[in-house]
Amino acid sequence: MKAEVIKDLVNPYIELYATVRAKAEQRLALEGGHTKASELQPSGRYHKQPVDYAMHKFAYYMCFKCKNPYFGGHRSCEVAAGEGEAGREFDASEMICGGCSAMGATSCPTHGSEAIEYKCKFCCSVASWFCWGTTHFCDSCHRKQGTPESMSRKQRKDLPQCTPKTCPLRVPHPPNGEEFVLGCQICRSASFC
Repeated sequence: MKAEVIKDLVNPYIELYATVRAKAEQRLALEGGHTKASELQPSGRYHKQPVDYAMHKFAYYMCFKCKNPYFGGHRSCEVAAGEGEAGREFDASEMICGGCSAMGATSCPTHGSEAIEYKCKFCCSVASWFCWGTTHFCDSCHRKQGTPESMSRKQRKDLPQCTPKTCPLRVPHPPNGEEFVLGCQICRSASFC
């Protein structure tokens, strides 16, 4: 009987771990280009262990709203931001997955969710980075993190702003400083052709 009670307590965590491992493996395949990573080579720590490498490389968080794990970026971004696992402080209510936080379409009826793209939180560019489980960055704003020009330390009033006529995205969006989903990249590209 004690074993059954323990099994009931442990099984949800075993299932969660398996889910995160599957998501990490899928993310590694989606990002591609990792086959030449030194960690996966014969002398590397994760040789013939690509899923363990993915678990080491990627950060996953539990969504505060739906209670499901979601990809939150690369662990190296946390370290670069000084938010490594030791001493990390955050408000759990801010940990929201893309599906629960998105303003706009999170899935395209034609192309699914893989082609959904986000606006950089800090400027009018398409995001290519997702860090800390909460923040989308374009490459330029992401490179500024950890420098005096760090965008995440600026007040909203100090962020660049656009008008409908000057916005390079050509999409109505909230002021910079807020997360915003642009929609399907493939459909958006087709509409601009």
